[in-house]
Amino acid sequence: MAEIKRKQNTAAQNHGSKKPLVVAVSVICALLVLLSAFLIFKDPFYFSLAKSKSESGNFVSALNIASKSTDEKAELFCGYLALRIDINENYPLIVSDFDIERINGWSERASALNQKAQGLDEEFSAEIALLDQRLSRVVLCYYQYQAIRSDVLALMDVFAEFNRLYSVASDGKNTAFTVSEELAKIAAWEQQNSNLMAFAATVPGYEEIYLLNYLIKEAQAECGDLREAMDSVVAMGYSGTDLIRLSGSAQKKFPGIQNSNGESVNVLEKGRYESFMFDGICRKLSESLGEFYIINES
Repeated sequence: MAEIKRKQNTAAQNHGSKKPLVVAVSVICALLVLLSAFLIFKDPFYFSLAKSKSESGNFVSALNIASKSTDEKAELFCGYLALRIDINENYPLIVSDFDIERINGWSERASALNQKAQGLDEEFSAEIALLDQRLSRVVLCYYQYQAIRSDVLALMDVFAEFNRLYSVASDGKNTAFTVSEELAKIAAWEQQNSNLMAFAATVPGYEEIYLLNYLIKEAQAECGDLREAMDSVVAMGYSGTDLIRLSGSAQKKFPGIQNSNGESVNVLEKGRYESFMFDGICRKLSESLGEFYIINES
């Protein structure tokens, strides 16, 4: 009887000792399930949280969160956030002091991101594509102007042409010219002005660049006035190849124009005028990136 009781006690003890083991195994299993769930959903969770931070303009926090994720989308998003941080830190500088090398670097980074972003989250891809497009346009406009800059300076000679024709040559007489030569000059200036108008249309917000628009309109008017003058000469019976000298000492003047810095510039000072106009073009190109600048991060 005592033996049976000992066996019952032993069985009871063994049963009691199994309970903590079962509980421990259950806890471990639950933890493994939670861990598995976390590992499965952590990337979407981090990406969603980082996206939320990014939308509020807090790119630094968004980057810290997104860097905890390991999938391809998060890696691209980190690259995008790093670019936005760079733009945000340097945007005020490029507005006041245009830096094509820095902007070109941004454009190359945005282009690389855009090429990899196809097929990913539609909203995310759209953000990268827009930034890539905007930066590419700024770079393209800058180099397009560089390509026509010498022609712009040549175009501005049109404003001095009347005064040149009335200027006194070394022989003491007014400068000699032929109608054919003048018409060829006018045609060249009109083509240069047409090229400048075509360029202006590619610049975001070009309507607000006063010196650029003023130059185009005044050059167009000046070419018209010169053509009328040549028509008048022909109407007097001269041929296109006759050597002609105007009589008198008339001089044409142009008003000074206030630039954005409050300084007065004149189209007859072509180097100075073009320099101020170019600054205005660059400023407007920089400002076209303002959509990607967040003043106060939160």
